[in-house]
Amino acid sequence: MSFKSGFTNEYSTVRWEKAPGPLREAAGFYYQEFSNLTKPLALKDDPFGVGQENQVSVWAEFIIPESAEVLGSYDHPFFGNYPAITRNNYGSGSLTYQGTHLSLPLQSAVLKDVLQKADLLSSDQELPSAVRVKHATSSQGKPIHFYLNFSGDSVEVDYNYPSGKEMLQGEAVSRGASLILKPWDLAIVME
Repeated sequence: MSFKSGFTNEYSTVRWEKAPGPLREAAGFYYQEFSNLTKPLALKDDPFGVGQENQVSVWAEFIIPESAEVLGSYDHPFFGNYPAITRNNYGSGSLTYQGTHLSLPLQSAVLKDVLQKADLLSSDQELPSAVRVKHATSSQGKPIHFYLNFSGDSVEVDYNYPSGKEMLQGEAVSRGASLILKPWDLAIVME
C-alpha cells in the first residue's frame, strides 16, 4: 500500500482515528503526523540497492511501528526517526507499506521484493518494458504463453518455460531459447 491509504473514509473525509484507520492492525503501525518534502531524500543505507535512484519525495508520514518491520528509513536528522517503508505479517500474508513517494527504480525494486516474498517473481518481470506476456491453458490442458511486442522495434526475449512449439511459425522452442518479436508482433508458445 502507498501513503495516505486509510487516511479518509468513503466520503473523502479525514478520519478521527489515527491513520491508517481501519487498516492499522493489518499495517502494524499508526501515524498522526506527516510532512511535505520540498526536495528528495535518500533512504538510509540504500536498502533496495538502487544506488543514485535511492530517492523518495513529495510526502513523508511519521510512521510509528507497532508490529511492522522497518524496511527503510529516511536519511535525515529528523525524518530519519521514522520508517519510510514497512512490512507487517498479518493473517497468512503480509502487507508492505510505503509512507512516501518512491523514485521509479526504487518503486520497481520494492515491488520485486514484494513479488519475491509472495513467490510470484519470475522471468516475466525481466522482460523489456514494451513486451507483455500472458498465460492461458489450452482445452487439452497445455500451458500457452503469449508474448506481445507493443513497440515499433524488434525485440529479443528469453523463453523461460518448458519446451514447446511456437504456434504461428510451427517451430520448436526450448527453455532458454530467444524469441525474436518483430515490431507490433507476437509469439504464441504452447508447451
